Amino acid sequence: MNRYQLPLQPPPIKGFLRWAYTLSITHNYEETLPWYYTNFIQMSCTKHFLEKRQTFFFDFFRGKPNELNFNNPFLLTCAVNYELLSGYRPDELVEFMIGRIKQGYYAIVFIDESKITASPAYEGDAFPHHLMLSGYDLKERTFDVSMFDFNQVYRTFKIPFEEFISACESMKRLIESGLEADHHTFFYRFNGEHPFAFDPVAVADQLRDYLNSETHLNRINYNPDGEVFGLETYEYLQMYFKAAAVRHPALVWPNAVRHLHLLWEHKKVMADRIRYFTQRGIIEQDEELQQTFEELANKAKLLRDQLAIAEMKGDDRIYAKMPAKLEAIKEREPELLERLLKRVEAGQPVGT
Repeated sequence: MNRYQLPLQPPPIKGFLRWAYTLSITHNYEETLPWYYTNFIQMSCTKHFLEKRQTFFFDFFRGKPNELNFNNPFLLTCAVNYELLSGYRPDELVEFMIGRIKQGYYAIVFIDESKITASPAYEGDAFPHHLMLSGYDLKERTFDVSMFDFNQVYRTFKIPFEEFISACESMKRLIESGLEADHHTFFYRFNGEHPFAFDPVAVADQLRDYLNSETHLNRINYNPDGEVFGLETYEYLQMYFKAAAVRHPALVWPNAVRHLHLLWEHKKVMADRIRYFTQRGIIEQDEELQQTFEELANKAKLLRDQLAIAEMKGDDRIYAKMPAKLEAIKEREPELLERLLKRVEAGQPVGT
């Protein structure tokens, strides 16, 4: 078998690779949709990002697990570190990865992205990151990989075996020298035998948590005091942009476009969720609710695009405009989410 490619779908969420990698696999299969639409409701962000000079993260929240490791019920997961992989010579490591792909495993490999030609980090400082292998071509001596390219676009393309080896060897040296921690390599195989029926109770609980700016997910395993949830995340997004507008010295690693991209993805998922619920008879049809969430998604996407264009032009004035624009979106959400909550609580779920 000289050429082989595991199935992939464009991921519905790709603000972070943990979503893009896992969902590009599971979205091949319709039976995963009840799980998908039961999840991805809550949002969280970093609370003390200025006081403690922490990187500000804004993202979907599913209870603080490692999303790359054992948190998707439709993925059988194996994890290894570089210590376990150290016995393989470079050519053997390529053969090992090819063997796992043949067995149906997607390989999420921890590498130094500065060795990957298509990466925005190419030939710069070391950049530890994961990339996903989903296929190979023995004649071309290439792997099919998914990652963000030099234009920050998530896509799947080919890289030579030699480039993959160089990225792994560099990462291995960084770990052995103590300059970087090992974030492990993961192998996923689709688990089609996992049953999951739509769970209206879980949806209602997450909607209430979002509205109340709190979380009850997996509280026995972590302390959420350093994070903000649900509607309150808008306050901290606004704080972030106010800090960016004045170039606050405590603001670490600004990445404003990604924050607004994730805001758009959240509104888009909510609009898609309402459409799915309606089509499946899970909730009563509500065209106004559907349309309004689609409008919010369009507004969030417009904000992201405006910010991306302004940053390319070096125009920092846009940061000061964002808090008011975010407030306009926030003001619409409570009424809409309460309306959706009532629909979910009153509905009679059908099918899976």
